[in-house]
Amino acid sequence: MTVFNIYCDESRHTSDRGDRYAVIGALQCPRDEKRALVHRIHSLQALHNAHGELGWKRLSPNRARFYDELLDIFLDTPFLNFRCIVVDRHNLDHERYNDGSPELGFYKLYYQMLVHWLEPFHEYRLYLDWQQNAASNRFQDLKTVLTRKLSGRAHVLSLEPVWSDNQPMVQLADLLIGAVGYVWNERDKAEGASEAKIAFLRRLEAGLGRASLARGTTKGEKKFNVFDWQGRV
Repeated sequence: MTVFNIYCDESRHTSDRGDRYAVIGALQCPRDEKRALVHRIHSLQALHNAHGELGWKRLSPNRARFYDELLDIFLDTPFLNFRCIVVDRHNLDHERYNDGSPELGFYKLYYQMLVHWLEPFHEYRLYLDWQQNAASNRFQDLKTVLTRKLSGRAHVLSLEPVWSDNQPMVQLADLLIGAVGYVWNERDKAEGASEAKIAFLRRLEAGLGRASLARGTTKGEKKFNVFDWQGRV
């Protein structure tokens, strides 16, 4: 039985309403590999003088080399896997399904992203980027429903909020989530699109052997799983 850490973040669920698609995603690595991996990221930051948070918003031409090498770490590390759920916000009806609470709907989508990913006979520690919730029990409720659903299969050891500014693994998840959201919302085709971000996207697609990130993958895809959610919540 392996213990995995899963680092979660989201993109565009409360941002510009012009973006049709929101993305919730996570990065998974074995717990006993985490320390060495974070050390590699910190060493790369020191080499390129790329201090502070890393993430999709920080990707710029003057940091392109750093982000290329950071992407290589993800692509070349077999045990480092990513999954996200892409949500068409036109399908969200919080009044009908969530007692008028977008917050409740958001955590239901978190559940959908995670419950189909956690594998039997393994243990998991989940870390979600902290955010202010109207209801104080959201994190505990998510852990409770996951534990109940996965009873006898995967074991959720813990689920806790963390501050992303000191969590490079959450920040790396943010980078990959941002890339998916950029493509699905066709920001790469918009006037004034960032050439640095487009170049990063093309390298990611090539590294994964895919023509585009703007489509869902099979449920069993390991390295970079994109769940094109067609439900309603």
